Amino acid sequence: MDFLKSVEKDLEKSGMHVGASEPPRYWFSTGNYVLNKLISGSFLKGVPQGRLISFTGPSGAGKSFLAGSTLREAQKAGAHCVVLDSENALDDDFVRGIGVDPDNNYTYIPVDTIPEVKKVVAAFLTGYKKEYGNSDPDAPKVHFVIDSLDMLLTATEEEQFEKGITKGDQGQRNKQLKAMLRSFVQAVKHPNITMVVTSQVYKNQDVTNGEGVWVVSDAVKFSLSQIVMLTKLKLKNKAKTEVTGIRMKVEGYKTRFTKPFQTATIEVPYDEGMDPYNGLLEVALSMGIITNRGAWYYFGEEKWNGKELPANYAAEVLVQCEAKSKTFLTAVLEEDEEDNPSSKEPSAKAKRIAKALAGED
Repeated sequence: MDFLKSVEKDLEKSGMHVGASEPPRYWFSTGNYVLNKLISGSFLKGVPQGRLISFTGPSGAGKSFLAGSTLREAQKAGAHCVVLDSENALDDDFVRGIGVDPDNNYTYIPVDTIPEVKKVVAAFLTGYKKEYGNSDPDAPKVHFVIDSLDMLLTATEEEQFEKGITKGDQGQRNKQLKAMLRSFVQAVKHPNITMVVTSQVYKNQDVTNGEGVWVVSDAVKFSLSQIVMLTKLKLKNKAKTEVTGIRMKVEGYKTRFTKPFQTATIEVPYDEGMDPYNGLLEVALSMGIITNRGAWYYFGEEKWNGKELPANYAAEVLVQCEAKSKTFLTAVLEEDEEDNPSSKEPSAKAKRIAKALAGED
């Protein structure tokens, strides 16, 4: 159909993109390889450029903690971080404890209302696109975190508070959140922007509807490419007498990059924080890369007693898990002959990949 050529030219002249759909140009890690796999299909990906992702769950499940972890990983990758905080959860001391540097490549903005968030994001993106254009792959990377959607007021709620009035919003809050997120979906499609939001869930009042225990609001469910459902269990010491952290149950509630509803449990000790390899042992067992008989675990010719993946095997196990999942590391594996899973030390290949993942290359 010859007329299509002229149609495409007219559309391109008007500024519209005509051609194949664009996959994300880059990804930021969530800070944990198993969580990356659940939401992106690859242990080495995670939060995609040009998409919106939400950490969703009940209070205290670790949403702000994971959002902060993405800030750390984005900074490692050279991105500028913009934090819109509606609940004073991401203060400087908190993010420093996670490994974020709030003094460099970091903008913190306290917000109260949905209109304020829209104003901040719109102003930032307007200036960004004016300076760098809408789709320059070499433009600086920017990572937004909005924590949390549920604490944001509508303009009407703010006015009512100032007058000392309490009224229902007749569904306006949900409508405004949906409209805001829908506009963000369009705004971040092409520039080097990533965006993470946090949101609450509510208890399911109808257990026959197939939603499970927790229900995600339609405002969040509608617009986001990835939704991570978080629920928490207590992490106790061996004597089970002291709570030493949380065990996050994570579920890929919605994802456009891999099979949804996959789950894993990740331990987060209060004193040590989240180990990026935590949960990998269970995944490697399910893939047959590690085997166990009784209390003993076997990786190649090596073995150990205990339910923790030894640090000197972790990078190599990650490499083999990623290779078995048939993702982009295949080419790297095929050109490297230094693979030696029986070694007590990670191979040179594993060390290189681990350094790259840590942002040291």
